[in-house]
Amino acid sequence: MADAANVVKKGTGPKMLVFAAVVIVAVLAAAGYYGGFFGGAAPPAAQPNPAVPLATQEARLLLASYDRGAALTVYSMDYFENDNGIKTNYSIAYNGSEGYVSVQDDASGISGFFGANGSNDIVCLEYGGVEKCAMAGTNVKMRGIAENLRTNLQNRTVYLNLKDEIRALISAGAIQLAPGIVEERSGQFSAQKITYTIDYRNLTIQQMISLGLPPSDSTLRIVRQITYWIDRKTGLIVKSRMAELNGVGFYEKDIEGLAVGNVELPAKNMTRIGSDSFLSFYTQSQQDYIQNAECQAMNGTEKETCFQSIAVNGGGWEACKRIGTLSGYEKCSVIIAQTTHNPAICRNLSLLADDCYIAVAGETGDFELCKSVKNTGLSSNCIEAATAGQKKQEAAAALAAKAYAGRNCANDGDCKVFGNAFQYCAPKNSTAQFANDTDPLYACLEGVPCGCSENYCGFAKNETYYSCMNGVEDSALRAYIGSLIPDNSTANRTALK
Repeated sequence: MADAANVVKKGTGPKMLVFAAVVIVAVLAAAGYYGGFFGGAAPPAAQPNPAVPLATQEARLLLASYDRGAALTVYSMDYFENDNGIKTNYSIAYNGSEGYVSVQDDASGISGFFGANGSNDIVCLEYGGVEKCAMAGTNVKMRGIAENLRTNLQNRTVYLNLKDEIRALISAGAIQLAPGIVEERSGQFSAQKITYTIDYRNLTIQQMISLGLPPSDSTLRIVRQITYWIDRKTGLIVKSRMAELNGVGFYEKDIEGLAVGNVELPAKNMTRIGSDSFLSFYTQSQQDYIQNAECQAMNGTEKETCFQSIAVNGGGWEACKRIGTLSGYEKCSVIIAQTTHNPAICRNLSLLADDCYIAVAGETGDFELCKSVKNTGLSSNCIEAATAGQKKQEAAAALAAKAYAGRNCANDGDCKVFGNAFQYCAPKNSTAQFANDTDPLYACLEGVPCGCSENYCGFAKNETYYSCMNGVEDSALRAYIGSLIPDNSTANRTALK
C-alpha cells in the first residue's frame, strides 16, 4: 500500500490535479527509483553484501507485505502523500465490484466512481467551490481522465510485479536491508519498521541491463534510504518514507485510515453535466493551476497582485487564501467580498473587517452592514457608501426592468418575417411599419431561420449567411474599384474578375 517511493507513484493534476489527472511513475518507483538527479558529490559506492539473503526476517517481512497488498479485494483507506513538500490527500475504496477514488490538494479535488466494465464510470471535479460531475462514457478524453484516476485503486498484478522487482534487487545487492525490525507505532497502527538503502552503483552493467535499468541514466547515481512501517494486524505497509542520501529529494506516504472487508462507497452525485461542459471546466482548472504555480513562485507585492488577479478573474476567495501574508490575504478578501456582494467574507477578517463591510455596502446599498462596523469613526463613511450603493442598485433595477420590458418573444412561434424582401424578423403581432427597401445582402437571408433568442426575435445567422454576405460585399467592392477604372482599360477590368 504506502511504500517507500510510492508503491505505485500517483498524483493528480490541477496539480491537476485539478487541477492534470493521475501519473504513474515506472514500476521501479517501489524500489526507490524515484525523482531526478540533483547533483552533489556521490558517497563511495557500497560493496554488495552477499550475507543478506532473501531468507532474512527483514526480507521476508517486506516481500510478504506485497503479497498482502495483492490479496486485497474489499478495502477502504485514507492517506496523504508528501512529495518534496507538496501534499496530496487520497481516499480510495473498493467493495468487490465497484471502486471509488478521491484526490485532493490545496487547490482542487477530483474523484471518480468505477464499475466492473467501465460503462458507468463517473468523474467529478471540485474547483473554486464548485463540483461538477459527468459520465466518462466513450469520450476519449473523459475515458483518459477516468482510467488515470482508476489507477489509484489497489492492483494485484502491480503488487506482484513490484515484489519480483524488489526480490531481484535484493538478490543483486542493489538493496541493502538494515538488520533488525523495530516495533514502532504509526498513527493508529501497531507497526514493525524496516529500513533499507538502495544503491544501483552496486550493480554491474550486465546486471543493470538484465533488470531493465538504463546504465546511462544519471538518476541511478542517487542513493536512497527507504523506511517502511508494516501493520502487524493486516501485514500491509501503512507508512513509507524515502530520502535521497546524496540529493535533496524526499517522499512520504502515510495511511491515516484503513478498513479491510465490509466497506461502503460514498454516495454518488446524481447531478451530471455533458462531457464537453465537464472537459471545459477541467481544462480551466488546469490553466488556473498553472497560474497559481506561477504566482507561488513570486514574492512580496508581486505575489499578492498575482493572486488578487486570479481571485477577481474567477478564482474566487480560495485564491486569496494562498497569499502568504495576513495583510495581502485580507486586501484580496475585501476585493472579492465587494465584487461578489458577500459580507460573510468580512466576518473572517481581523485587520480590514470594517473596510470590507463599507466596500460591500457601497455595492449593495445595505445600510444594515454599517451596524457591523466596529470603528465608530467610520460609521459616516459606511452610510455614505451605502447611500451610493443604494443608488447603484436602483439604477441597475431600472435598467433590468427596461430590458425586460423590451423582450418581445418567448419561443420561435412568436416571431415571423416582414418586409418586401423578408428582411425583418419581428414579433408576429407587430404593428410596426417596415420599410420597403432593397439591398443585395437581403438575398443572403433566404433560408435563415427567424426565431426567438434570449427573448428577442431575430435571424439565426449561420455560416451560410456569412459566406453569402462576404460574397456580396466582395462583388460590391470589385464593382466599385471597376468604376474607378477608365472604360478603355479592358485589361485592368479583366484582372479584377
